[in-house]
Amino acid sequence: MGDLSHEEQKVGIIFGFIRQILSLSKAFDTNKFIFAWDSKRSFRRDIYPEYKIMKPRQPEEIVFDKFAFKQFIELRTKTLYKFGFKNNFIQTGLEADDIIAAITKNYNQEFVIISGDEDLYQLLDTHVDMYSPKKKKIYTLNDFVNEYSITPKQWVTVKQIAGCRSDTLAGIIGVGEKRAIQYIHGTLNKKTKGYQNIKMGQDIIDRNETLVKLPFEGTKVPVLQEDGPFHLANFYELTDKYGFRSMQQINQMEEWERQFEMR
Repeated sequence: MGDLSHEEQKVGIIFGFIRQILSLSKAFDTNKFIFAWDSKRSFRRDIYPEYKIMKPRQPEEIVFDKFAFKQFIELRTKTLYKFGFKNNFIQTGLEADDIIAAITKNYNQEFVIISGDEDLYQLLDTHVDMYSPKKKKIYTLNDFVNEYSITPKQWVTVKQIAGCRSDTLAGIIGVGEKRAIQYIHGTLNKKTKGYQNIKMGQDIIDRNETLVKLPFEGTKVPVLQEDGPFHLANFYELTDKYGFRSMQQINQMEEWERQFEMR
C-alpha cells in the first residue's frame, strides 16, 4: 500500500504493517510479538565494505525509500509502543537477524521467525520455526534437514564457502551451495577445481564466518517484557491519526480487541 497517503503524509507501509500483525496474530493464534530492526550503521560493512552494496537506485526508488524509511521510524519509535508492543529492539551496527538470533538462542520458548531470508535457516531448532509471508508456508527443522541433509549449524559453513548473493558476499569461486554441501559431506571430488579452490580459499572462508554467523559478536541479549495493555482508545487514536477508516469499522475493532485485549 505504498501510495496510500493521509493529509499529505505517506502511510501505506504503516497500514500494511499493522494489517499484517493482525493477520499473523490470527494465523498463529497468538498476541505475543517481538520486533527486530536493522541499524543504519553496519559493523559487517566495516569489515567487508562490499557487504550488501545495493545496485544504483532509480530516482523513483530513492523517493520511495525516503518515505519508507520515515514510516519505519514512525512504527519503531511510536506506533508499536502505542499499541502496547514493548518488545521492539534495535542495536547500533547490527541487523535484525542478530537480534532474532540472540533471542531464539537464549530463551527457552517456542518461536516463529517471520521471514523468508535463508540466512536465518541456521537458527532453526526444535523450538524455532520460520514462516515466509510471501510463500505463506511454515518451514521447520525437519523440513530443512530433509531438503539439505545437513544441520542448521552447518548452514553457516555452507554460506562461508558459497557466499551469499543477496548480501553481495563473495565466496569461493565456482562453488555454490550444492558443492559446499558435498564438501561438508566429503563427497566432493578432490580432483575438481571447486575442491581445490575451497582448500586454497581458507582466508575467505574464515572472513565469511564473522559475516554470516548469527548473532554477530557483541550482540546483546534483549530483555523480553510482557506486552500490553492494549487500549482500544489508543487503537482508535492511531487509526484516526493515519486516516485508516477501514480499521475503525466495528468488526475490525472487535477483531483487534479480541486478539490483543487479554495479554
